[in-house]
Amino acid sequence: MIETYYVRHLLVRAEKARKHILQPYFSQIGLTFGQGHARILDSLLTRDRITQKELADVCQMDVTTMSRSLDRLGESGYLVRERDPGCRRSFLVCLTEAGKEEAVKVRQALQFVDLQIWKA
Repeated sequence: MIETYYVRHLLVRAEKARKHILQPYFSQIGLTFGQGHARILDSLLTRDRITQKELADVCQMDVTTMSRSLDRLGESGYLVRERDPGCRRSFLVCLTEAGKEEAVKVRQALQFVDLQIWKA
């Protein structure tokens, strides 16, 4: 039986290798890899017009970190926040056209890297 420590060690190494491959690509297109920008764009490509709290849950991110990341992505022109018609205190996070284009690039990069890792 494989020890839990060994499995954890292999998973950590695989994630580090994935980040090592993806980080230069995302930096080249202007995304900050360590702050979940790619994960946010990819998630919004699947489900656009979502509340910040729902997006934080989907991305498994802290709400405060999510807020800072959304501010940065908004400044880059990739998303906007719109009032949620169902709740006055809430906003919906929505991709802009530039954000959709960037999210497609992100998804393609993630799929390519994941294929390369599984082939190895």
